[in-house]
Amino acid sequence: MKELEERELRKLRELSNKCSANKKVQEYVRDVCFRIKELLIHYARDTKQDAKKVLEKYLGHTAAPASFSTGQIPAKYISKAIDAGNIRERITLIMNFCMSGCSVILWALEKNNYFTQASIGVLHKRLYNLTGISDIAKINKYMKRCESKGCILPCKFVSLASDGAVSASRMSAYPLNNALREPRVKKIDRYYVKVKDVYPKLSKYELEYIKVNCKYEIKNNNKLQWISGLQYWEVNENNFYIKLMRHYKQMVVCGPSGNTDLNLSIFRLFDNFDINLAIFACISQMCNTPDHSPCEILLAALPYGLDDWTIDQDSFKYIYKKLKMYGSK
Repeated sequence: MKELEERELRKLRELSNKCSANKKVQEYVRDVCFRIKELLIHYARDTKQDAKKVLEKYLGHTAAPASFSTGQIPAKYISKAIDAGNIRERITLIMNFCMSGCSVILWALEKNNYFTQASIGVLHKRLYNLTGISDIAKINKYMKRCESKGCILPCKFVSLASDGAVSASRMSAYPLNNALREPRVKKIDRYYVKVKDVYPKLSKYELEYIKVNCKYEIKNNNKLQWISGLQYWEVNENNFYIKLMRHYKQMVVCGPSGNTDLNLSIFRLFDNFDINLAIFACISQMCNTPDHSPCEILLAALPYGLDDWTIDQDSFKYIYKKLKMYGSK
């Protein structure tokens, strides 16, 4: 694998910082968090559950794999982070919901509320294709039985994710046995995230999570226990997507972004969906550690309405030009 040079890492983080600092991006992510919180509170009331426990279950760090530690905070601070947290904390809450929100999404579908009618239509069609059942109430009962047996469908299939070829090829592409990426045999030490490179700066909630849950206290240490995608994954240079990106001289980190696919599937549920702001939010989160390049995020955004970018366009120039439209210089 061709490894990234320091100047390339700086280039990624500079773009991430621009997206993180943009007020409209911050407001957009906060608004999505508010909508998810409201959804969960209504769900808790309707199912006669404690709202605080429901928020912790679906937005807390336990909703995500233990290795997903970037931006995580102790569950008791969820509401405070939604109200006044940094953009990384909020996007992490959204990602936690991506990982855990199947039953809530199905409940909202059965109520025929909370999401846009277009989103509801897409979800109905997908669920019918998956189950052969057209009645959402029956699907809900079926899924609950599956959940009790520990075999519920992953959220990325029940939600709006997996809309296109990019998601389907998250780990493999044509030919199907040609893996996109594999875990590195040995993690590259220089790709650990340094505290000085984290933007926005670590909050007191993040620091508490790192100390309590990761058993790691930041003092004079300059590295975090975050495992970036760049450090963890090794791409397959023979994969179609990697060859395509190399051909057009796009930056390769890990290949097309599955986490972008998950995030956008949640963003698009609500009536405030803005494809550009959603892409900026993903760049804010995933280009800092880094987990992905802007091209890899744009590839994953194509099925969600991105219609003015093609892979032969420089992804950095495209994002900077778009950011100017949203008030970034």
